[in-house]
Amino acid sequence: MVHWDVTFGLMAIAFVLPFCFLWFKLDAMRRHAHNCHTELERLRYESRTLEEHVRKDKNLFLEALGVPFLLVRSSGRMVMCNHQAGMLLGVDVNRSVNLLRVLAEESPFRKVVADAVNAQGQMQHSLQAELGGELRVYRAISTPLGNADRHIGIVFHDVTEEHRTQVIRRDFVANASHELRTPLTIIRGYLENLLEDDAAAANEEMRTRALNLMKKHADRIVRLVEDMLALSKLENAEANYLSMKEFDLAQVVDDVRLRLEGLMTRQHAMLHLDIEPRPFMMTGDKFYWSQILFNLMENALKNNPERTINLHVSAQKEPQGACTICVQDDGVGIASESLPFIFNRFYRADVTGRIKGTGLGLSIVKHAVEAHGGSIRAESTLGVCTRFIIRM
Repeated sequence: MVHWDVTFGLMAIAFVLPFCFLWFKLDAMRRHAHNCHTELERLRYESRTLEEHVRKDKNLFLEALGVPFLLVRSSGRMVMCNHQAGMLLGVDVNRSVNLLRVLAEESPFRKVVADAVNAQGQMQHSLQAELGGELRVYRAISTPLGNADRHIGIVFHDVTEEHRTQVIRRDFVANASHELRTPLTIIRGYLENLLEDDAAAANEEMRTRALNLMKKHADRIVRLVEDMLALSKLENAEANYLSMKEFDLAQVVDDVRLRLEGLMTRQHAMLHLDIEPRPFMMTGDKFYWSQILFNLMENALKNNPERTINLHVSAQKEPQGACTICVQDDGVGIASESLPFIFNRFYRADVTGRIKGTGLGLSIVKHAVEAHGGSIRAESTLGVCTRFIIRM
């Protein structure tokens, strides 16, 4: 009986032990699988986090470029695009669209993309496009990256201000040459007449008349050169040309009145001052403020040579520290179609040519006011009044 009990026990142990071992092995494998799954989820989470960081860094980099930039495939499909480029091209930066299909046939940007994907090397384009209701000028540079996917990077540089500067310089040189040519031609003509015509040179009356006219036009050249130098200095924002000191504006107006006294007497003009408080202390370059007021007051007198005018100069301070300066006359006025252009170089509202000047006075005024951190605007009603308002 005991023998069978031992035998049965041994048989039970022989069957149970493998099952116990297998159970422990399966449980260990289950725990290992669970740990592997947990680790896999952790890696997936870290991968998603890393991808999100890479995406954010990529977007930050694209936006930090400060210029419109896009990356396209050789097929024209967009790979990357910052918001500036999206606004410029009118596309959704989050959609991988084919620019050769979504951009209109007549769009200058489509031509840039088409030429970029077909070019073997770097290319440059100049184009104009409207952005925010304003016509802008861009220089587009496309560069093949040479990677396996044959990506092409395209960057757009806004060169509107550079283009405007070139146009302004070209017009300035052309206008200055024209303004200088006329008096120089007259001076040369009188000189040739005096040198080649002995009778004219011997005639004292004719000689005096010729010399007076040459002096008049030489003075015009000197005034024009001085105005051009002043304007050039004012336009150079980097130059430390302003001598900022405290001065009395009322005293500057009195000095200008003395300089214009002869012209005002000949035209029977009346000057009215309304400057409060006295003294009216300001901080700025006294020389340039003298130029500002002189040009505005002289401009009013010159534009009304056959009309007695009342000239008003007023200045008021505000509690916040700002001040308003106004120069007004009751002369012929300025036509509404001319008002937007009167501060342009060499622009003359008078098309008859009767009113003499360099055509730079109001441009100097505008730049001098802006150099002091102020602004100026003009208002006029024909036959009633003209008013220049300076806001500091």
